[in-house]
Amino acid sequence: MSEADVIEQMVEYLNVLLVGVSVFFTVVSAYVVAIWVFLRHAGFALRAFSFLFLTFVLAFLIRIAVGAQQLHDGFVATLIELEQTVGLSPAGQAALDNTRSGVDWLVSQSLFGGAAIIYVALFLLTVFARSTFKSADA
Repeated sequence: MSEADVIEQMVEYLNVLLVGVSVFFTVVSAYVVAIWVFLRHAGFALRAFSFLFLTFVLAFLIRIAVGAQQLHDGFVATLIELEQTVGLSPAGQAALDNTRSGVDWLVSQSLFGGAAIIYVALFLLTVFARSTFKSADA
């Protein structure tokens, strides 16, 4: 695999990452709307089932993200190998510097940490939906 192939695949990885983040925000937004419109009036069984389904969807998205991260790690290893054998262009060196400086780790930890915080918040909103969302018709 050439450096150009690796850089192209790393750019595609970023596209997949951004699509995954947008899907995550879509799912979370839809769930918040569901809590507001439906689940605050629902019984415990329906709220529990809804949260279990949300958990399944988010676990699926996280598994895809972990798999993509493993591919990214393989691309970085390939860049390291290319750096040691034939050298890297400035673009390849910049991609490798993102890993060495910790930018890639920071992005990864921010995404997973943010997802964990949002998951806990959605759990609390689901459990306490009736007391959290008060409106004139409630």
